[in-house]
Amino acid sequence: MNQETIPAANQSHPLQKPLMLIAIAVMFAGILVAGAIVATQILPMPSLLKSEDAAVIPIDEDQKSAPKEVKDGIVSLSLGNDPVLGDKTKAKIAIIEFSDYECPFCKKFHTETLDTLIKDYVDTGKAVLSFKDFPLSFHEPMASKEAAAANCVQKLSGDKTYFSYSALLYKNTATNGKGMTDTKMTDLAIGLGIPREVFADCVTKNDFKDEIEQDLAEGEEATVTGTPAFIIGTLGSDGSVTDGVKLVGAQPLEAFRKALDAQLQ
Repeated sequence: MNQETIPAANQSHPLQKPLMLIAIAVMFAGILVAGAIVATQILPMPSLLKSEDAAVIPIDEDQKSAPKEVKDGIVSLSLGNDPVLGDKTKAKIAIIEFSDYECPFCKKFHTETLDTLIKDYVDTGKAVLSFKDFPLSFHEPMASKEAAAANCVQKLSGDKTYFSYSALLYKNTATNGKGMTDTKMTDLAIGLGIPREVFADCVTKNDFKDEIEQDLAEGEEATVTGTPAFIIGTLGSDGSVTDGVKLVGAQPLEAFRKALDAQLQ
């Protein structure tokens, strides 16, 4: 086992079966009524779409930033405004990590494997690395608290400092929701040159709740069910990541090399 997954739903409640029978009866009655209405119609309903618009599906503003599709195991999404390590103008591929700061398997990946991947693929300009928050419910509230602190570091000092802070969080956390003290999180940020008062003010405001929830939603649409999970795909000039394949868990280094090299071909 090298990944923490979202727990399965609880067993069914004793009242669930009678309620289900009632629901089925109501649905059956509705079908009968609908059939009667259709049978009594004389004129067909007019089309609500012009012929030239028939194949167009409206997309609202909230959907534009969401992952586009998961088809036959191939994932397409976007870097968005999440932190990125590496040169986006040179890299051919992107590694998007969905991770939880309290996940012990995420810590294993960050302390044992990530540095080599950065050295061999990010520092050489072949790939960029991006981080999306995927805090698991049974690690709360600490997982989201640490995610918000890391987002504050990105806001206050940029992406490079974000990844330095991220590494420190994984190095110092006790994992499994135990985390670390607020003082320790603050001291780690101060050690990277961020003033105590500025960091504390950012954390107190909790401005990143929506950002974290957006990352969670993207992960769910990309069929992420646990952490860590990685999407490795082709990087576009607009920050899009297409033809992505999913790698699940704190896999051995060679598994990452195989997936990355295949995408680079």
